[in-house]
Amino acid sequence: MRVPLLLCGALLIVGCQPRDVRPGLWVRGELVEDRVADWSFTDDVEEIFIETRPWYFLPHSTTIWCVQRDAALYIGSYGEEKKTWEQNVARNPAAKLAISGRRYDVTVAPVTDPALVDELDLLYAEKYDMAEVFGEEVPEWWYYAVVQDGP
Repeated sequence: MRVPLLLCGALLIVGCQPRDVRPGLWVRGELVEDRVADWSFTDDVEEIFIETRPWYFLPHSTTIWCVQRDAALYIGSYGEEKKTWEQNVARNPAAKLAISGRRYDVTVAPVTDPALVDELDLLYAEKYDMAEVFGEEVPEWWYYAVVQDGP
């Protein structure tokens, strides 16, 4: 009897949105069903949440950074290995984003155009001051285009 109670308690504690580097399960927020034509409101947002679907069916959410370019939204990740959320969207590109208390159903696709990657590198460097965050060794970044689902 204790194991189910402990499991339920753990889900309640961890089942919330991510916080800093701690992952979570479901993201919260008012669902935005209208298509966003201009994501420039994210220019003033430092961190957003992404919820993805792992193979084991419970959602996985984490904190990420974003930039917009020409009103389109892009998210990024860095490191020598792909993060859990990146592995999840490689299997299933459907995701949810939580931004400033609002939730968006989206599809995430890798950016493969080298010129766009270079541009996104510059936009990320401007928004997040990469030299201050990482010092002289700024890691390589991978970027993903966000496409809002729905009408």
